Amino acid sequence: EDIIEMPKMKIRNMKTRWGVYNKKNHSVTLNSQLIEYSLEKLDYVIIHELSHIIHFDHSSSFWQLVSKYCPNYKKIRKELKE
Repeated sequence: EDIIEMPKMKIRNMKTRWGVYNKKNHSVTLNSQLIEYSLEKLDYVIIHELSHIIHFDHSSSFWQLVSKYCPNYKKIRKELKE
């Protein structure tokens, strides 16, 4: 497996997103409101954003990678959208 350099991590208030991966400066920004959610949801968002380092899209390969580390991601995604 390839070794991936740890991205810079940022936390800030965001109105429309739970997290974002910035390819240009290799950073993950997490929504500060995630502190109010379960660790399961926080883990999902982190796994989702880190998966963008490998697949910079939402292709089936991307979702396969997410499901490898978060098998119940569909349930969690649905809950985060409610």
